Amino acid sequence: MKKFTHSCLKIFFMTCLLLAGSIPVFSQVGIYGGGPIYKNRSYSINELRNSGYTVVVVWTIHIDASGNFNFNAEFPLIQNGTYIGASSYPNFVDDMARLKSAPTTINRLEFCLSAWGSATFTNIKNLINAQGTGSTSTLYKNFQALRNTFPMVDAIGFDDESAYDVSSATALAVMLGNLGFKVSLVPYTNASYWTSVATNTNNQRPGTVDRVDLQCYAGGAGNSPCNWNFGSIPVYAGLWDAEKTTSQVQSQLNTWKNSCNARVQGGFMWLYDDIDNSPQTAAYATAIRNVFGGGTLSTAAVTFYRDCNYGGLAISLPTGDYTLSRLQSFGIRNDDISSVTVNSGYSTRLYQNDNYGGTSLALTASNACLVAAGWNDLASSLIVRSGSGARVAEDPSVQKSIIPVIPIAGNFTLYPNPVASELRWQAGVDLTGAQLQIFDLSGKLIRSARNVANRLDVSGLHTGVYTLVIRSNGSVITRQFVKQ
Repeated sequence: MKKFTHSCLKIFFMTCLLLAGSIPVFSQVGIYGGGPIYKNRSYSINELRNSGYTVVVVWTIHIDASGNFNFNAEFPLIQNGTYIGASSYPNFVDDMARLKSAPTTINRLEFCLSAWGSATFTNIKNLINAQGTGSTSTLYKNFQALRNTFPMVDAIGFDDESAYDVSSATALAVMLGNLGFKVSLVPYTNASYWTSVATNTNNQRPGTVDRVDLQCYAGGAGNSPCNWNFGSIPVYAGLWDAEKTTSQVQSQLNTWKNSCNARVQGGFMWLYDDIDNSPQTAAYATAIRNVFGGGTLSTAAVTFYRDCNYGGLAISLPTGDYTLSRLQSFGIRNDDISSVTVNSGYSTRLYQNDNYGGTSLALTASNACLVAAGWNDLASSLIVRSGSGARVAEDPSVQKSIIPVIPIAGNFTLYPNPVASELRWQAGVDLTGAQLQIFDLSGKLIRSARNVANRLDVSGLHTGVYTLVIRSNGSVITRQFVKQ
């Protein structure tokens, strides 16, 4: 495959656009970047995190006739359903996660497909015609490997500039949606093709195409977002630093914002490669923010580390609730937290299961190694709170009395749940004589008893949700149950 260099970009106007953010009602400030992001990681990641952009797209994936992925025609990415990019850029995956680590303004990360002069979408069409998009197809296997390797990547951008085949593009978009990606469309011409792909995709899988990134530069320099109608899908207008100064960008975007009946909800810049490691990176973000707003820096409340002693990949999160899927969108994998830094004024609670289930551990101070607490590589969801809020929250929506939670040895099963009369449990340790307490959702102690035979009569409780607390030999276990 021909190598696409920076000079080729300027000569041939190779464009794959930047996206706008993950929720359409928010104003978005985007930038597109190629090689400097992964080649110059000593400054690029932090520069992008702190420049005011809310969206970063890393350009671009080319797909050859066999379905192999190559990044920017500079290094192989995925072959035969396996990620192989680490041999060229060993930090690439972790660096993508770091883009979203607080403090940062970035809330959406995207990889782009194809560019001007690339045969990617022709190859996609041929592969789909020959194999379809089922789980045994080459494209499915390779995009699944991409999803598993880069869970922090929110979307895939379509920069089809030659094939324009509605059927295969729609099939690809639906497949990507089923794998957990959003899709952005990156047009500069052929409006009917793009509107057909958007309509057909969202008819089959609603919400998959969630933005249109319109090229208003180079070959699309005559475009106005006022003339591109994708219904409820927002349009984001892109401009090129080589063609417009920061003041010209601000003026043009302001004109479109005022004349397009709210159709334009943000803007983006092409191309980070031109302005990296310079004040211009932030200056262009400011020009867009002056028109649309956005770009508020998140606050690092708690930092989670892959290894003990604050080693390995470090991801800082602001206050909030984090299911497993949301943790993965920040690059934190299941059962992969070994140490935690809790900044002053914050707290966190780790949960053994997804959706805040199972045993939990509250932390109001840093912990250099969770092994001693029995929590190394155990967390599947978590919450982060201001103050000591995570100490009293057994789940993200309910505040309860302060219940220190320490994982108890062995397995513990509470049943039946919901329960009508008698609550029972099984444990991997002897709980004879353990103190039993039942709290309601307000944190009020409803009942207290001693464990005799791993059962408790709850027939007298009103219908509702309760918390059972069992205290034995310094350990505490809590479980919620529903009284019918």
